Amino acid sequence: MGSQVLAAINDTDFNPKHAVSRLEEEPEDLQLWQTVFHELLLTAAKPRQSSGNACVKLYGFVEQCSKSTKCTLRDFAFAETTALKLFDFFMEWNEQDSHRSMRLVLDYLAYFITKNPSRDVGASVNAIILNSTISTITQQSSRPSIKSAMLALDYFVQKKLVYLHHALEIYQQIHQLPTDENLLWDTFIAKIFSWMELHYVCAVAGKLLVTIFTSSWYPEKDIRHPPEIWHGFIYKGLRSNPEYLEPIKLYIFIPLFKTDRAASLTYLHHLTSLQKLTGKANNGWDLNSMLWLAMLEAGKKVGVVDEPGHRPEQDTKSTFQLQPDILESVLCHDSYEARSSAISILIASPSTTKPYTSEALDLLKQHLPSFHEDTDPKMRYDVLGHSRNMIKRIQSTIESLRKESERILKKINKKEPASKLPVKGTDSQDKRNRVDGATEVQAKLRQHEDFISWYVGFLKDELAPTTSYQRHITALKAMVYIIKPALLPGNSTDSPSEIRSLLVDETWLRSILDLILDPFDDVRETAASLIMSLSPDNGNPELQRLVNGLGGTLAEELEKFCRKADELARRTARADHSDGAARSFELLYHWSKDRENRMQIPFSLLSNLEAKLSAAEQDLAAAVLEAPLHGSFASLRYIWGSLSSTKFSEMELESLADLQNRAIACCSRIWQSVRHVLCDDSPEGHLPEELEEVDGLDTKDLLSYSFRAIHESSNLMRIIASNARQVRGRGLLVPSKQNFEVIGRLTFDELSNLRHRGAFTTVSQTFASCCQLTKYFPDDGPSLLDEWYRGALSCIHTQASTTRRSAGIPALIVGILSSNAERPSFEDVIHNLQAISRRPAHVSETDGSNLSQVHALNCIKDIFKSSYLSKRAESYLTECLELAANSLKSEIWAIRNCGLLLLRSLIDCLFGTSESKISIEAGWDGRTVKIPYHKFKALPVLLVSLLEMGQQAKGVLIGSQTAESVFPALDIIRRAGPPEELRDKLYGIIAWYLGSHIWHVREIAARTLCSFLLKPGWLESIQYLLAESGASANKSHGSLLALKFLLERLADVMPDQLANNELGIKLVILLSRLPSTTPCVITCPDTRAVYIETVNFVARLNHTGLLPVNDTADESLESLVSRTLELGHDSHESTMSKSALLKARAQEASIQYALGQAHDVAKGTLASILTSAEDINVACSILESLSAVDLSQLDDVRADLVDAYIQLCLKTEAPEPRTIALENLASLIDKMTEDRLREGLMHLPTDETISQLWVDIRRKPMTPGLSDAIIRISGPLLATTILRSDETAQKGLDTQLRGWGIMISDAGTADRTFDTRMGAVEAMRSFSSAVPPPPDQAPSAAHLPWLLALYDALNDDDDEIRAAAASAASPVLSGQRLVPVEAAQRLLGRLAARFGHVPEFRARAACRIAGQDDVAISASEVASSLPSRGAWAPFEAQLASAARFDDALFAVEDQNLYVDEVREARRWTRAYSSFPPDASSPDVDVLSRWTLAGLQALLARVAQQKEEEENDGPLGWTAKPEVFAVCARVLVGGAMLARAGNVAIADALHRFRDEGRAARVHGLLFAMCDG
Repeated sequence: MGSQVLAAINDTDFNPKHAVSRLEEEPEDLQLWQTVFHELLLTAAKPRQSSGNACVKLYGFVEQCSKSTKCTLRDFAFAETTALKLFDFFMEWNEQDSHRSMRLVLDYLAYFITKNPSRDVGASVNAIILNSTISTITQQSSRPSIKSAMLALDYFVQKKLVYLHHALEIYQQIHQLPTDENLLWDTFIAKIFSWMELHYVCAVAGKLLVTIFTSSWYPEKDIRHPPEIWHGFIYKGLRSNPEYLEPIKLYIFIPLFKTDRAASLTYLHHLTSLQKLTGKANNGWDLNSMLWLAMLEAGKKVGVVDEPGHRPEQDTKSTFQLQPDILESVLCHDSYEARSSAISILIASPSTTKPYTSEALDLLKQHLPSFHEDTDPKMRYDVLGHSRNMIKRIQSTIESLRKESERILKKINKKEPASKLPVKGTDSQDKRNRVDGATEVQAKLRQHEDFISWYVGFLKDELAPTTSYQRHITALKAMVYIIKPALLPGNSTDSPSEIRSLLVDETWLRSILDLILDPFDDVRETAASLIMSLSPDNGNPELQRLVNGLGGTLAEELEKFCRKADELARRTARADHSDGAARSFELLYHWSKDRENRMQIPFSLLSNLEAKLSAAEQDLAAAVLEAPLHGSFASLRYIWGSLSSTKFSEMELESLADLQNRAIACCSRIWQSVRHVLCDDSPEGHLPEELEEVDGLDTKDLLSYSFRAIHESSNLMRIIASNARQVRGRGLLVPSKQNFEVIGRLTFDELSNLRHRGAFTTVSQTFASCCQLTKYFPDDGPSLLDEWYRGALSCIHTQASTTRRSAGIPALIVGILSSNAERPSFEDVIHNLQAISRRPAHVSETDGSNLSQVHALNCIKDIFKSSYLSKRAESYLTECLELAANSLKSEIWAIRNCGLLLLRSLIDCLFGTSESKISIEAGWDGRTVKIPYHKFKALPVLLVSLLEMGQQAKGVLIGSQTAESVFPALDIIRRAGPPEELRDKLYGIIAWYLGSHIWHVREIAARTLCSFLLKPGWLESIQYLLAESGASANKSHGSLLALKFLLERLADVMPDQLANNELGIKLVILLSRLPSTTPCVITCPDTRAVYIETVNFVARLNHTGLLPVNDTADESLESLVSRTLELGHDSHESTMSKSALLKARAQEASIQYALGQAHDVAKGTLASILTSAEDINVACSILESLSAVDLSQLDDVRADLVDAYIQLCLKTEAPEPRTIALENLASLIDKMTEDRLREGLMHLPTDETISQLWVDIRRKPMTPGLSDAIIRISGPLLATTILRSDETAQKGLDTQLRGWGIMISDAGTADRTFDTRMGAVEAMRSFSSAVPPPPDQAPSAAHLPWLLALYDALNDDDDEIRAAAASAASPVLSGQRLVPVEAAQRLLGRLAARFGHVPEFRARAACRIAGQDDVAISASEVASSLPSRGAWAPFEAQLASAARFDDALFAVEDQNLYVDEVREARRWTRAYSSFPPDASSPDVDVLSRWTLAGLQALLARVAQQKEEEENDGPLGWTAKPEVFAVCARVLVGGAMLARAGNVAIADALHRFRDEGRAARVHGLLFAMCDG
């Protein structure tokens, strides 16, 4: 019977109760329950796929045993060994392959402890579990089951099997810590937080922390951590790693709200009082602000934080009221994280039918546009996610409000029965309440309907031709959620939608069609997908109704559009135009009226393609210039995708088979036509002789034609071949075996011969697809794969090594292996490649042009780089590491180079490619080794071999071979940490390299040696290295480098290793005695330089408190620094004159020492040191080191340093040091003006000094860098002059201020370099911070030039410049830190309010509305520049210039792709409208006359188009961004003037609306007629 129980364990119907009943009948001496228990444990320990419900069986078995009537079974169930086995099972397997039923093990352990007949056994098990879990969590135990330990501890605390005070006692005992309770909690919580680095532990760690925060400490008293204490723990955790913010929000804050709502609200109020993001004193993005917004976001998602502006009717203690003004200030903040959280808070809600408040809708209208144009793709991705939820919520809310309104109205209108006499007071009150409720619901409904209308209009405006890529793609993707509501959360069907009916109109359709030819691929793809969603194939009747209501048929519109797009693509041959035209043909295919019309489209395209091919075969040059064909291939490719999913009749399939044969033939013909271009060894500069004399043809035209033709034809072949997956005989288009073989062999031929990298990248994808599809065409004899493999080997053996990456040969091998076929097998291929790579090669036997070893090594490299093959190749990694190492011994450079490239690939496989550059450069942090050496057992031995190889290098190869072989091995150890098994041997070898004669080898060896010394006792190891170096200058230099790098690394990752006074004293003594014990410190300039640098760094560590040194020591640090300075300036003139590095280090040390001395001691020292440097490089090195010095508390030294910088500029002719000195001087003056309240202006340079400096720097030799530095320093110098002057003198500075503003404006124009524009913005930031305009009065008009330059900088093309400009605008805008788009809008509003009455500003505003140049306008020129309209470029000239067609293959990109001319026109018209009326001002009259003339010219253009029957429409003349901008300016300006009462302009606008609609002018322009 017992054997039956054992046999039934793996059965699904195994019943633990029946099993125990049977075991009760068995003899006790057999102890079969032990065997059953063991078998159940083994079964449950299998992976979850095979273990089934084994955990349930295991739990049921021991539980039934505990309830058995047989004592031995009960004793077994309540035995300590049973419980501990279950606990060990849980710890191991829950970590590796957790079942949901694993929790049953914890349930039984809790039952075991509480119900155990022996209290001592239960208590013992409880204590063991508690000790084990806490030891694991706090890293005292070597057991890696951290996730299981946290789950177990959390469970036991929640079940009150353990109380927090007891857990804390256990922690204190394990680590032998002081009994300070606060310290214990701090360290314990910090240990838990440290595990949040592991993403799979975050949720469990957060759950445990929430349990600790909300659970009682004692069984008899309800004492818990108050919310203020929570903050201390969470704040410290976030401070240790700011990346914990997201886990804290998800896994701590949200569970906290759900567990203890009241305490969580208290904590939220506490955070609100701590945050400084919205305060006036400091609106910076600090840790408290991070936590505050994260908790608001979490609270909003769970419904604890209310809608902004919501007025609760009752109990407000259960929710947090968010003020709209506070949220508004965060929505426009310059911090990405703050804005991202704010938009989430604004939109999120736990209910999809909860109405938005009017304040929330206003905030969305105000700030959503700035999120759509954000240049950060992550921000746009987040906003799209929020927009999707917003659309769903708005739609659901409208439906809910309508139903609610109908319900209330029915109740109001319901007639009372005649027999029932109403109670007057109650009835009338109820009715009033219902009426009020209906009114409120109707108001909310109107608000949401108005918002929907606004949102749809906003999205359409975002599609204007002038808007940026960011706005285009974000609006298009938001529209996808409207057109395809099934993508919205909670929607499974394509239900009718009001917002969709508002969106789809003629204007929308025109805008979408125009964007199908956009320069950006994802814009074209998304726009085409939106049109595709409207096609009859999608079967949505509502969409069909909307499309049919647009007038005419969309198929007819698409036919015209295809003709226009195809002609445009023919004229320009640009990739975007050709791709857009191809997509338009696919749309036409789907919108064709019937099947016959559809079938005609691919045949027509193919005939056209064949004609172009015939032309190319006869005259390639003419074809390149007149008949590009990549668009035709692309059109066929897109349509073929649709053909592949359609079922056809037999007759249609026969016709399509012929089409397929012809398409494949075209791919072969174009290859024969252009192969001589793309297979040349240098295709980028190749122009065949017969084409050299053709007018208008150059290499880029020919190469573009050839590459794009092969690229698109290969894509077409790939999609044809991919249909092989489809089942034949079901009416689907499938390639024949002959078709497939032709495609495969043609692709092989291309890939084995191509030399153009872009071309063989595409062809390699097609070849890989063909290899993977060969299984659908089985062969009886040798397969295609065998044929291609033999061909690839032939290429390896015979093809010349023309490129260091072997062109397409590696792609052939990778493609063949990607088929995962049995023959050729992966093992055979990689062994074959290794054998080829190992063949010896000698310089005397080859000229280096035909090396099979190079191709084989490159093939192996690409195998490891392939994401598809790298896992399979992992078992060969150590073999290939050895192969790469042996390749580095080759005499031939090409083989050594490929071996090095392979080694780099293998290193990437070891470490992965996700590590940041900073982390890679920093090296190992002394914690967890980053490579599983146990997995790659041969790796440590290989590292030793590589390093020993460098020791054995001889002859002419010693320098290069040492570097090539040693650097990879050193890099692995430096980044990963040393392997334990060969640690000592590796340490000895690397220490030997400290004496290498190659400087760079010594440096890398010194950095690598730090990985061995990140532990206590490091100083003794350094002492031994220095003592062992003896008289070797190289070894001494390398050992000192190791000390310097180690100190830097310890200060960064293990500062506790330095925080020891005794160690500091020993280090000072070591450095003090080194010159006498190591003579190279005196005689070798390089060694002396690093010695000085090390002593200087030690002094800085002591100054910052990281390395305490007791001043009473015999060898004090101050005396060491003093003697080091003497060493740097002793009488060794011969060595000093030879080493610029030593000079630089000595001077840097002298300056560092002088900065630490009293003002009267250091006075003049700094200037003398800086001006005495004769070598330019030395001077630059000293100045660069000074830029990093913290001078926040040294006011007197600041003054000395200002004087030193100025003296250097006056006494030095070389531009390089003057450039750095001016940059440093600018930063220093900025700091001094920030702190001027402390010391006044006494330390700033005098006006005479500034004038002398300004004259001097402009007369000496100039470089672009120095010019930028002059622009940069101009802001601080002018600010200093103004700060020193009184109110009367400041008025006299207006000319100087205006001149500076004009200079800054010129430096900020779009055609200037980035550095020049950034210098101008930084100068404005310095000036605005030091001399902000007064908040209560209008500043002088002399400020206008620089303020307008600042506004222009906020529209710069570069993100960094816009961000810097927003920072510069902050003082002007009352200290608000704003995102650039918001800063620009508010700055213009501020200028309009302050300067609206100033004629100069009015004139500039009029110029900007009309698109005229306003730079030349000044206060004295206003009267003469505006009365005559002739001074402005006429609208006709602007329109003609904008409409000029450019058919160049590569269009010249605008210098500023960010600025939107339409938005600028709207901004400036709003500002102009706010100006006070001034009858004497000429600007209104001039602007009116220019605008009226422009409108008349626009009407004439529309009439001319109508006469010529060339209406606008999609891809018409207003589709060009430049034309659209010119038209928008005149219309937006005209609407403003019409509102002001200009009847003639109003009439012209009305006529344009009427005639423009008839001429199909862009619909977005009509909306501008109304403003």
